[in-house]
Amino acid sequence: MVRKYFPTTFPKQGNYDVVVIGGGLAGICASIAASRLGSKVALVHDRPVLGGNASSELRVGISGADVSGGGLVRYARETGIISELCIESLHRNPDFSSSFHVQDVIFWEWVKREPNLTLFLNSQAQEAVMSDNQTIRGITVIQTSTEKSFSLIGKIFIDSSGDGRIAADAGAEYRIGREAKSEFNESLACDLADNFVMSSTINFTIKDVGRRVDFVPPSWARSFPSDEDLPFRGHAISPNEFFGGFWWLAYGGIRDVIKDNEEIRDELLCILFGIWDHLKNRGDHGLENMTLDWISPIPAKRESRRFIGDHILTENDILNNTHFPDRVAYGGWPIDIHPPEGIYSREPPNISIPLSDLYGIPFRCLYSHNVQNLLMAGRNISVTHVALGSTRVMATCAVIGQAVGTAAHLCVKYGLVPRELGKKHIAELQQQLLKDDCYI
Repeated sequence: MVRKYFPTTFPKQGNYDVVVIGGGLAGICASIAASRLGSKVALVHDRPVLGGNASSELRVGISGADVSGGGLVRYARETGIISELCIESLHRNPDFSSSFHVQDVIFWEWVKREPNLTLFLNSQAQEAVMSDNQTIRGITVIQTSTEKSFSLIGKIFIDSSGDGRIAADAGAEYRIGREAKSEFNESLACDLADNFVMSSTINFTIKDVGRRVDFVPPSWARSFPSDEDLPFRGHAISPNEFFGGFWWLAYGGIRDVIKDNEEIRDELLCILFGIWDHLKNRGDHGLENMTLDWISPIPAKRESRRFIGDHILTENDILNNTHFPDRVAYGGWPIDIHPPEGIYSREPPNISIPLSDLYGIPFRCLYSHNVQNLLMAGRNISVTHVALGSTRVMATCAVIGQAVGTAAHLCVKYGLVPRELGKKHIAELQQQLLKDDCYI
């Protein structure tokens, strides 16, 4: 049922040109881009810190086109706002690999210093309020830290929340799962379509306490008695190097990664403690003096909803480097697909296809094809499951975010919805991105 009225328990907090939902790197870059150009922007984020998977809550490294170890684009990297943020972090937080809390503060500072940008942390966007079936008028929000409920009215909305709760509530059409090989003629696709997605991961760190530390696994820990129980999953750890977890410590893609996320988190904890038991007690791994130091409180997701735009980016678009006239962003990470079963798959923990060049991402993938004033940024854009294997990494999401934030400002400037902007002013959007240090 479409909600057309704001509940009386959600008083109006303000009117904005652009409302951004989700404060990961895509949302940060989108909101900064729009505000720098003069739009009045609200950024709504449901966690106490910005950064999404790159925050201290999850501690995933920022990856993108500068991939090493098999990638052929050896000197590529992301430009624009994400480059500014990374350079700032390197300057003020040189030990960024283990000091994610400092990086949290840098993200917060860069958002707060924008005069046209209002930040709402610990704020869960609840519902979309519609003017009609195709236009969002505003959103309702609950801020858990203050027990406040309020509404935000906007002209253009950007869902960069990953799962796309507001986009889904607004009725934006989306896909979940893997396409059949026959639908887009993708060589890496499944023979038959299904509802499975890439598995989620939970990270952890360890520390050397200078003396032997025994570990007794809890009764609920999973058991991995031998290396044969971890096929294709290398797990050697150097005590002298920073360690942030195993990317293959994954699970959940065979379940509903949104509705079952609590159970997925619980199972990942059981797996993690089983892995640590294996490292401490099953063989000689050289970790006698090491103990668990930190565990991420929530899973780092790779995939959930993917919202449908006027174009769906495919494996063939990426591998053939299709030259889109409306390209506004780019990627370069390999097509990196993780099995839905995660650690319970007996196959290798990922398929990784290196790319021979960067590829363009068209603007038509970044707005909803049926909700007129809705843009997407991040892992929820209009791509196939296979193409998402490349576009989902955070530096790529960040350049997408800057593109849609810039587009949102131009939509407000000209009184257009994104589809109309793409038809009438795509050259201006591209030129503005180039002026702002973006490569397209």
